[in-house]
Amino acid sequence: MKKTLAVVLSLLLVAMLSSGAALAKSDNGKGWGNTGDKKVTDTEKKQNPNQGKDQNPEKDQTKVKEQKPVKDQEQVKDQKQVKDQKQVKDQQQEQAKDQKQVKSSQPGESQKTQPGKKLRFRDTEQHWAHQCIEEMSACGLLKGYPDGSFKPDQPLTQAEALSLAMRVAPQEEVVDEDDTETGDSELETIPEWVRGDANKAAKKGIIKLNRFHSAVQASRAQTAVMIAKALGLEPVDTSNIPFKDGILLSPEDVGYILALYEEGIISGDPNGNFNPNSAITRAEMASLLQRLLEKAELSITLPETATVEQGQSITLKATVKCPEGSSDYTVAWESSDTTLATVKDGVVTAAADKTGTVNITAAVTCGEDSQTATCKVTVVEKAEVASGTLEATSSVGSHAGKVYEEYVLKVDGQTISLAQDNVKSITLQKDSDAAVQLTANTDSGLWFNVQRATGKYTLTVADNNDKSYTAVLDWDAPVEAAAVATGNQGEHDGNSYTEYKLGNLDLSSFTCMFQLKPDGQVIELTANSDTNLWFKTNDQVTGQHIFLIKKGGVWYTSSITV
Repeated sequence: MKKTLAVVLSLLLVAMLSSGAALAKSDNGKGWGNTGDKKVTDTEKKQNPNQGKDQNPEKDQTKVKEQKPVKDQEQVKDQKQVKDQKQVKDQQQEQAKDQKQVKSSQPGESQKTQPGKKLRFRDTEQHWAHQCIEEMSACGLLKGYPDGSFKPDQPLTQAEALSLAMRVAPQEEVVDEDDTETGDSELETIPEWVRGDANKAAKKGIIKLNRFHSAVQASRAQTAVMIAKALGLEPVDTSNIPFKDGILLSPEDVGYILALYEEGIISGDPNGNFNPNSAITRAEMASLLQRLLEKAELSITLPETATVEQGQSITLKATVKCPEGSSDYTVAWESSDTTLATVKDGVVTAAADKTGTVNITAAVTCGEDSQTATCKVTVVEKAEVASGTLEATSSVGSHAGKVYEEYVLKVDGQTISLAQDNVKSITLQKDSDAAVQLTANTDSGLWFNVQRATGKYTLTVADNNDKSYTAVLDWDAPVEAAAVATGNQGEHDGNSYTEYKLGNLDLSSFTCMFQLKPDGQVIELTANSDTNLWFKTNDQVTGQHIFLIKKGGVWYTSSITV
């Protein structure tokens, strides 16, 4: 009887949790879309490709700035990460608790490691698969080498690919001793460390030992078929093959490969090819494993702590992540002491005449699975609030697919640090919306997402001396600048470009300019003598590319869809 992918992945989740392994989040759409021998280059703000000037290639390349540590409504407990309304735990924290290792703040994550964050591997910081490599290593699924490297573009052998594929095979299926007897002679040439997996795989029909060569590089097609069979997937209809090079797929493999494709586990490269005979790299395997695990995870996260004044209310943001394909879930809220604080739909209301600590619990139920998260809320006496201002520092940075601008809190000319060693609580409220509890980290300023909607954002801070401060940021959302193709095209360094005019903006000078790619990458562009944007059209990530430009103290936004 065919097992559904959800059932198989649930078994994988249970197996990993029982061994203390932490699950990983989405790989931002990387899938199998990159190969070890080809790197997709970035869109460039550059000279007109048709100009015949001598150009410095180094200056023509898009500069990627070191990711700034940002603090906005998506708070992260790491020195170099952000505060925002969507609370997230340290996305690189190795001591991930239970199945709630990380939550994805938005689709896509920047692949650059934050400054000051210790790298797990010395050769993955700039790699497209950096994030999923870090997380699969934290799970214990993948390991590096003694010299501190991971070798992300090194091809996997058939033995290595099989070993990883067998980790997703449902362990509850016990093969009878009499099933598919495997002769000892067929296993003698297989290394001892993978011999057991090979024996099980042969008995389950995942591999044929006479076609298995442990030391030979594993192909993408071979690995895909092993994983599909390990998951218990059955071949699907092959009348409509989505890959341009589908003719290269063998008839016995194509049904399994398309089964993985239909489940969203694999995809083609930017040119629409699957490249079945190419080697699969360690980075691509990390990306694929990450996608598998992301489908099996149910989690809910809350801020660890929060503070509310007597008689006041705050909103706790519960972030729920369901297994892929599941969207029907419920969240129930409970207070451990309703005389001190009540909770309804995440809104915590404190008693007017009491102080103390209460545990607020949110429980998510999806099908037969459920998970809980708890926030420790402290009710404090209502204090006098000193008014201050939020002043821009001129620092701009990017993180997790977003762009942020730094602000500091000033009261009577003094800067009030928002670092965790100075404050008890921080909330941010847009207009008349409910205030959202932020989590302090080591940053002393507030990093504000520049794509936020227009409105008055009120920051309220309570420090360790029980002093309270408030300040309002009157924010204007970026002004829309329509991207219009001029009809001009050109080539440069082997790449093709199309010229776009962004509204009435002159791009020969600006304070800063960022490109937000559909896969979550954020690229900072540099100005030159061109007044318009030359957008690279070959090997480009499909989807909407958003451009954020700050010029003359005003933020502008534009988009180009590929």
